[in-house]
Amino acid sequence: MSQQQVEEAQKTDLKELFRLEQLCFDAEAFSRRQLRYLLTQANSDFLLTRTDGQISSFMILLKKKNSFGMRLYSIAVSPLFRGKGLGQLMLDEAIKRAAANGFKYLTLEVSEENKAAVSLYLRQGFEVFGERRAYYKDGSKALLMRKATN
Repeated sequence: MSQQQVEEAQKTDLKELFRLEQLCFDAEAFSRRQLRYLLTQANSDFLLTRTDGQISSFMILLKKKNSFGMRLYSIAVSPLFRGKGLGQLMLDEAIKRAAANGFKYLTLEVSEENKAAVSLYLRQGFEVFGERRAYYKDGSKALLMRKATN
């Protein structure tokens, strides 16, 4: 795979973003309407990568005024392109953007059942600072994690 570029998602990407969202998140997937809102109206950075002309990953970062943390709201990597460093690339971009926007932390929540993601976040220096019991539709707990941006 050639060097990946992270780029801003466009309205014209919505159909393909929705398809990837459904593929990656199944019962927890955002609706097309929710994705459109996050792409066009939310105070967010909606970013993606392309591989061979198709969207291979995307991420949504939420920026809340008067908050210490930028929130990594969603990150998705196509099953076709997992294990190729795209999650790491997106995470690096998220940390860089959080710092550039003056946030002290990058925060996220992740299902305790998503062992690959939890492992990635822990390797990158994220720490668990809380949890939400029975947060996901399958009854699993959400781990609240954060990493300082300095």
